[in-house]
Amino acid sequence: MNKNKTLEANNPNEPATDAVDRTAQEILAALQAKDSAKVTSYYAPDAVLATPGRPAARGGEAVSKAIRTDSADPNFTISPSNEKTEVAGSGDLAYRRGTLTITYTNPQTNQAENAAATYLTVFRKQADGSWKVVEDFEVRAAGPD
Repeated sequence: MNKNKTLEANNPNEPATDAVDRTAQEILAALQAKDSAKVTSYYAPDAVLATPGRPAARGGEAVSKAIRTDSADPNFTISPSNEKTEVAGSGDLAYRRGTLTITYTNPQTNQAENAAATYLTVFRKQADGSWKVVEDFEVRAAGPD
């Protein structure tokens, strides 16, 4: 048995896990390029994007607006560190969990700020085999008291 067959036997969802991780890397590259249209294309029409400091964006137009707002911030950068990617046994849902550092412009001070956060992103496999984000949640660590 070759190595690939052995890996598939140990983790039958490995190709899906790799596809989800590639999709996440493509989203990150689009974020870094501040290409909000490309980032939005990775979100399902019924997606929810929840980030601190604003109401959760629900649905395509709200998610697109939130992504455009972030991309327009000249200080906006994001550096994620994935801790886990897991695909459901059914092969049609997956999640990625990890931490990230985000830099953004504080709207009260107009100064660049850094924040640490934890994220959970849920992906759903599409009919064409691609993966789209359906739930994207970020929780920022509490600051000093």
